[in-house]
Amino acid sequence: MNFYYIEILFYIIFFVSVFSFLSIAPWVPTFKKDLARVNSIVNIKKWEKFLEMWCWTATVSLFIAKNNPSSSVTAIELSPLLYLISKLRVYFSGLDNIEVIYWNALKLDLTKFDVIYVFWLPETVTKKIFPNLVKQISPSFRFISYCFQMKNDYFKETRHKEGKRYAIYEYKL
Repeated sequence: MNFYYIEILFYIIFFVSVFSFLSIAPWVPTFKKDLARVNSIVNIKKWEKFLEMWCWTATVSLFIAKNNPSSSVTAIELSPLLYLISKLRVYFSGLDNIEVIYWNALKLDLTKFDVIYVFWLPETVTKKIFPNLVKQISPSFRFISYCFQMKNDYFKETRHKEGKRYAIYEYKL
């Protein structure tokens, strides 16, 4: 009888996770060999707040938090399964400057963050995020996109590319 409840719980988590995967972008993690490059482009200051939207397993957030212990790092995830994995990874990391939130990143107040990192398809960002951000953010705000170039009329774009590695795009006012 207990197995039945576990199976139902598994199916619920699975279907919610599939829905969340399809809502923004398929799950493709940032390559580990690019984490140091992402960290140098993010270049987070002690007082700045970093957000990784749809963090998947919080790999980028954990790397940023570990290498910038004076910063504040937030990872947000919509999939219940990936949220649990991220929470466990953060817990076992022992880092105290990182938190993982289970929430829809599109409903989060993004104005409290100085740096936002995404690995999303451009349509969502350019239609749902950029128009609202430009009205509310500070002049020092940075938006970092791994692999995907965003179409925008709001921000100055800098393309960071090294050899055959994926491009990382940085957007500033």
